Amino acid sequence: MKVPLRAQVAERRRRQAGYTLIELIVASAIGLMVMGALTSVVLTMTLGANIATSRVEASAQIRNFQLTAYDDFALSRPPNPPGCGTQAGPCTTQDMVLTGDRMPNQADGVAAPFTARYSWDRSDQTVTRFVNASSRVVASSVTGYSWYVDQSGAHPVVVVGMNVTVGFYNTSYTESQTLLFYPRVTAP
Repeated sequence: MKVPLRAQVAERRRRQAGYTLIELIVASAIGLMVMGALTSVVLTMTLGANIATSRVEASAQIRNFQLTAYDDFALSRPPNPPGCGTQAGPCTTQDMVLTGDRMPNQADGVAAPFTARYSWDRSDQTVTRFVNASSRVVASSVTGYSWYVDQSGAHPVVVVGMNVTVGFYNTSYTESQTLLFYPRVTAP
């Protein structure tokens, strides 16, 4: 006796109503591999973004110091630190004091004395600029700071070394820069 086609299809559907254990294990393993790969990609992208952010922040701190100090050096004479300030013995704890004259933007103006002082606070990891009674942090996350006056050339050059370390979420980036500043040359 021949079974009708409709009954055969119904019987086959009844036998395959669910997944077998093997199919379930294979599907779970494939799913875990895909999730692991996606997690790895997300973690790698997050780490890369954190390092890129750290690099930008470190460069911004150094650039802020550089632009601020550049203006002060244009108005001042080379610093004359006692006891340090040479290439063999750079200053690390002593403030850099810049003195000079600032001309007002007037036709009959008289030059006024100008003094700017840069101080590195090792514990706070900041470099602060002091002018008159005001102060402003010009660089933060500064983990190393030194300066000296290079007298080997025709004109003195102030060499400032800075290390800035910035970190985000267990990743950190350290940028080291050596900056050269050319103070105003005064006639002897």
